[in-house]
Amino acid sequence: MKNISLFFKRAVCAFILCSLIVTGLGVAAPGEAAAAPTGDAYVYYVSDGDLYRVKSDGTGAERLLKSFNFRGTELKPAGDYLYFMYDATSTTLLRVAVDGSENIPKRFYDSAVYFETNKDFIYYMTDKGAIYRAPANAADAAEAKLVADMADVKHPRFTIVDGRIYYNALKNGRTTWVASKAADGNGQVQWIGAGAFEDPWFVRTDSASAYIMVNTKPEETNYSTDCMVLYSVPRKGGAPKAINPKSPLDTNSVYSGGWANKYYLFNKGIVLGTDGDYNYAKAKGQVMTMDGKTLPLHKTGVLEIANVGTDKLAFVDGAGKAYVSTFKNNKIVSTKALSVNNVGYVRNLLTDGKVRATMLFASSGAYMLKSDLSLQKMVGVEWDLCLYKDDVSGFFYVNAGDNGRLYHMNDDGKTSTKLSDETIDRIVLISKQ
Repeated sequence: MKNISLFFKRAVCAFILCSLIVTGLGVAAPGEAAAAPTGDAYVYYVSDGDLYRVKSDGTGAERLLKSFNFRGTELKPAGDYLYFMYDATSTTLLRVAVDGSENIPKRFYDSAVYFETNKDFIYYMTDKGAIYRAPANAADAAEAKLVADMADVKHPRFTIVDGRIYYNALKNGRTTWVASKAADGNGQVQWIGAGAFEDPWFVRTDSASAYIMVNTKPEETNYSTDCMVLYSVPRKGGAPKAINPKSPLDTNSVYSGGWANKYYLFNKGIVLGTDGDYNYAKAKGQVMTMDGKTLPLHKTGVLEIANVGTDKLAFVDGAGKAYVSTFKNNKIVSTKALSVNNVGYVRNLLTDGKVRATMLFASSGAYMLKSDLSLQKMVGVEWDLCLYKDDVSGFFYVNAGDNGRLYHMNDDGKTSTKLSDETIDRIVLISKQ
């Protein structure tokens, strides 16, 4: 099995690095109005080692850290602070005030193997397998409360959904199980299934349930085996259910796939090529429904998938070809090839889980998928990197055509705003605060 971290996958075209925070499953058909994006957002970026933020309309620009040679990773806002790890290998959890009133980050905890923020709280796991919760504006970690112990530090990821924390725990002190507990630490542990979920990206929700893709053999790191089982847990409480316990999916097939609408894309038969990357040409793209049925999608492997209304899926294969398939009664009734080549990504802009737009990123530029399945090229988008987030209009990108300055493109794909005079090293976060 290939060991790769979030977003596991993807040996895709090097012309773009594009990231998305994934949430719910609801969709609106092309042309049907999804809810409007909810207000302005801040984009945080690094220029010449300094950390900045600016609003999506170009106002409110601030330099938060100066002369710090910022290398922070996993930036997450909560309360009046921005929390982050010092660098990709550090266990030092730091924070800095988001109003620019501090120029030096402060240590919050020294031995954190993972952390998440949720509303006005920060959660962190220690190297001893304890998970704590503290108010985001706490004076220091002494105000933290123990939420769970016996967490598995070999699989330290966790996430918070509807007031419950989902994490990997050592059942009876020995065996790795996915578990959940009230996020405030009260009540008993609910045991969901043997194994581990390897990143919050593997947890997906709809209005009724949380779905968790569980690796039932997390100790296996050398070979790809049939061990990936989808579980569902009622969001309002109730017993967990294994969706495909008798037909677990191959690890690499799952790692090379992803969520879309009511499906999980996987690539049956995918193998690693001589270069160590996935060979999509020798795979077959399939989707699994949330009740465990599997459906063929494409004759070769599928690299990316996105929603197009309630009955269509857009996807990109390993050869960079893009398509839209229409489903009826869990069968494909038609497939249309899109008029663009060398595509690396197809993604959705979402608000409240509903699709506002579907975007494709190709070597020739960025495109919006229109309701008639034609493509509209986004004006002036030349980029090396872009970042976007649910409930925030448009997307942010580093404009290679303007010496690496930061820009914001609106949902219409036509109107862009320049946000920085500095050359951007990287975009690190989009946030409502």
